Amino acid sequence: MAAGGERIPGTPRYRHHQLRNPGTEPFLPNFLLKEWIVGAVFLLAFILWVWFNPVDLGPRANPDDTSFIPVPDWYFLFLYQILKYYPGQYIVFGTVLVPLVATLLLLFTPWLDVSKTRHPYKRPLATGAMVLTTFLVIWLTNEAAVQHRAEVAAASGQGQLSAGLVSLPKIPASQIHLTATDMPGYQIFEQNCSGCHGKSAEGGFGPPIYAIGKYWDENKLKSFITQGSPPKMPPKGGLSSESDVEKVAQWLAQQKGS
Repeated sequence: MAAGGERIPGTPRYRHHQLRNPGTEPFLPNFLLKEWIVGAVFLLAFILWVWFNPVDLGPRANPDDTSFIPVPDWYFLFLYQILKYYPGQYIVFGTVLVPLVATLLLLFTPWLDVSKTRHPYKRPLATGAMVLTTFLVIWLTNEAAVQHRAEVAAASGQGQLSAGLVSLPKIPASQIHLTATDMPGYQIFEQNCSGCHGKSAEGGFGPPIYAIGKYWDENKLKSFITQGSPPKMPPKGGLSSESDVEKVAQWLAQQKGS
C-alpha cells in the first residue's frame, strides 16, 4: 500500500501484498500490460481508419515518361530535402553523416539527459531540442512539398512566367550546384547575366534558371536569348555578339538541376 493506506493505481489487488517496496510498480506485468493495452487500442483504431478510408493506387508506372519526377513518401520528405543542401561531392553529409549524428543523439539521450524532473519547463535542453527538431522536420517537409509541386508544374508546362521561361521554384543558392563551370558560357553568364538571375542562377530581378536545361534545349535557349523579353530582358540579353549568345545557351543547356 502507498502512504496513507491507498492502493497504487495500476497494481492488481491480488498481487499488491507481494510488493516488497511500496510506492513502486513492477514492470511485468503491471506496466507492460498497460503499454500493451494502449498499443492494441491504437492498432485497432488504425486498422479501422484504413478499412473505412482506403487509399487508391496511383497510375501505372510508365518507364517511358521522362517528365516523371520521383519523390519519396511524405514522412521521408524532410530527409529528401536535406539532400538538396549537400550537392555534388558533399552528398555524403546528407546521406550518411547528418542522419548518423541524429540517430546517435537519439540513442544516447537517456545518458545525455539524466534529469529526474519530468516537467518540460524544468528540462530546457531536452524541451528545446524537441521543439527545434519538430520545427525543422515540419519546415523541411513543407519546403520539399512546395518545391516538388513547382517542379511538376514546370515539367508539365503548366507554370509559365510572363517572361516566357519555364517556371522553376525559388530555392536558396546553397542548394544549387551549377555544372560545367569551366565552359566559356559560364564566364559570360557570370559577368553579364548574374546581376538579374543571381550568381547561382537562383533568381533575383529575373526568374531562376538553374535547371532550365532540363526543359529547354540549346536551340530553344538561343532563340529565347536572341529575342529577349522586353522590357525586363533586352534582345540578346544585353550580350554583345551572337557568339556570346551561343556560348551562354550551350552552358545553360547543361544546367539540369542535378
